[in-house]
Amino acid sequence: MLIPDWLVKHAAQFPRQIALVDLHSSRAVTYAQLNERASRFAEFLRERWQIKPGDRVAVLAHSSSDYVEMLYGCGKLGAIMVCLNWRLALGELTGIVADARPAAVIWGEEFDQIGTALAEACTLTRRMVTGAPRPGIAGYEAALAEMSGATLAMPWRQHDDVWYLLYTAGTTGKPKGVPQTWGMAFTNAVNGMLATGLRREDKMLSVLPYFHTGGLNLYLNPTIMCGGTTLIMRQFDVDQTMDLLEREATVMFGVPAIYLFLSQHPRFAGADFSRVRSWACGGAPIPKTLLEQYLAKGVTICFGFGMTETGPTAFLTDEATARQKVGTVGKPVMYVEGKIVDPATRELLGAKQRGELLLRGPGITPGYWQQPETTAKAFEDGWLCTGDIAYFDDDGDYYIVDRSKDMYISGGENVYPAEVENVIFQMEGVAEAAVIGVHDAKWGEVGKAIVALKPGVQATAEDVIAHCKGMLASFKAPRYVVFVPAVARNAAGKLDKPALRRQFGDAGQ
Repeated sequence: MLIPDWLVKHAAQFPRQIALVDLHSSRAVTYAQLNERASRFAEFLRERWQIKPGDRVAVLAHSSSDYVEMLYGCGKLGAIMVCLNWRLALGELTGIVADARPAAVIWGEEFDQIGTALAEACTLTRRMVTGAPRPGIAGYEAALAEMSGATLAMPWRQHDDVWYLLYTAGTTGKPKGVPQTWGMAFTNAVNGMLATGLRREDKMLSVLPYFHTGGLNLYLNPTIMCGGTTLIMRQFDVDQTMDLLEREATVMFGVPAIYLFLSQHPRFAGADFSRVRSWACGGAPIPKTLLEQYLAKGVTICFGFGMTETGPTAFLTDEATARQKVGTVGKPVMYVEGKIVDPATRELLGAKQRGELLLRGPGITPGYWQQPETTAKAFEDGWLCTGDIAYFDDDGDYYIVDRSKDMYISGGENVYPAEVENVIFQMEGVAEAAVIGVHDAKWGEVGKAIVALKPGVQATAEDVIAHCKGMLASFKAPRYVVFVPAVARNAAGKLDKPALRRQFGDAGQ
């Protein structure tokens, strides 16, 4: 498969179509301007910094139109953009940069201190900031202004040509680099368009960070590929999101935490979301009660599933299925195949049998960055081993139960925290909930629930435990409950189970 330069195509056919609206700077960028500015950036990398195809360029910045220009500029040149997570500490970033070994680093002026420290720690001499230039550090706008402005058309890319590099959140240990290829981006865009009907007339509200596959691919890159408009939010803001969903956006993708925060907004009950034609969610299990709360407003959230390794879209329900089977992720999207195997024997399982989910298709990463052994362990006869426990029903619709690493065994019985969290969410007054397994001398492990209540609500540990026992087998009910102002989440908006285990892993804590 060969992939063309989308920007060159759109700049020729729809030059005045708005590609990006940077909500922080209020700048609107047409496809002609996006193509020109990405070309200028690529020219600067090549002419001033002598960046070659395959070289890495690290970027530490909030989501913005500049970020998108850099991403596509790297693509035009054949450089690999390393999308750095700005929520990480300097030591964590240093480890990632040491692994990726970029030839240059660029940071947003809001990250000037940590960007400078990172460049020094990793002895990177090619440096750029999105603000004004300074001695030894180029300025983004000044750099673009120095260039010719001539269109730099990207050669048609092969399927496995790497475009950018994302690092996993590190929930299972040290972050791993996941190459994102042009073929992955193309396949994900096609899968997204087929599943959502994404089109040129759409205005997609982009609220997830661009160091994450959800930010870049749900649905920034697909929207650019089809020539639509992306409304870029620098960081998720619940008030601004409510405004845009009522008056401008037509497509919305969010993680469960975002939908939760919106549902808790004082304007939610009376909000008019009728102009939004496509709602989708993924990234973590979503409570059924939350989906039902939106359904009561006439909003059908199509829940899906994917990973950084899958580009990410692997599942996304259609609206009818989402309404009829609350909680399913549906069937695999067009260019993805799935199966369930026994975690121990690796035998193929049938309907309603829980096991590990395996996936394959052209949208899946070829492996991990410079980690052949890890890559070999992650794949089984061409299938990606996701590490997620799932099953499918008699109709072939899949349900994600939980991460296998989050499962714990109590008295010989498997307990999946997501199932217990769903039940806790059904308690009136619960804002957030997470469940982890902790050591128990008698049962091996028991559950501990970490619960955040809505303002003004009071509840006891006994209330939570009794509620769970009324709806679940006794061994699934948590033994311990702690109340917190907010439950820790990672950069992707998922419950941060490693942090919760570190903080609350002692049974009596």
